[in-house]
Amino acid sequence: MKPSIFLLAIAIACAACNNKTPDTTVTDTSAATTKDTASSTTYIPVTSFLKGQLLILDSLPVTVLQTITTNNHTDSVWIKKEQVHTILAPFINTIIDEKLAAFFKQTKFNDQTIDAITYTHDATAALPDSVSIKHWDIYVNPETGKIKKVYIVKQLQQNGSHYTQQLTWQTDHWARMVTILHNPGGKSQLQSDTKLVWNFNDTP
Repeated sequence: MKPSIFLLAIAIACAACNNKTPDTTVTDTSAATTKDTASSTTYIPVTSFLKGQLLILDSLPVTVLQTITTNNHTDSVWIKKEQVHTILAPFINTIIDEKLAAFFKQTKFNDQTIDAITYTHDATAALPDSVSIKHWDIYVNPETGKIKKVYIVKQLQQNGSHYTQQLTWQTDHWARMVTILHNPGGKSQLQSDTKLVWNFNDTP
């Protein structure tokens, strides 16, 4: 447990250091959100945070509930924690760090509707073919500086088909990965929707 606690402290410290005293004041109280782009941008190491979350999960005495939806049919099964690494490999193995962030513009929101400071990242220009990540959001608790949720979108080509994959990670609770197939002609089809839950308490 001690190494896991140490890594958790690092993950939280990263979030706090990269979100020093976030401005949670809403200038226009009639608006749901306010936006500003930081003049001095710092980036949260998303992949390091997710890997830290997996290490914490590995240390817990739990079994993970996997729910998979394909072709409008849903199945649920209990899986070992080790399997989570394999299932989420498409995102864990795609590194989001400052090198990748150089291609993206970061915008900061104060969203009162979800009580979070939201950092969104969108490409500033055409991305190299080697970059599959197209967008990501980080939701930070304005009081603690702790990451509440991460959302990542990536696009890829496989066997001549075009796919979009989305990962939503609710800190310390669950992860959901959605794969969408884009057919010729513009139609999209849900390929799979996988949710992994290891904490069944109310999500903070």
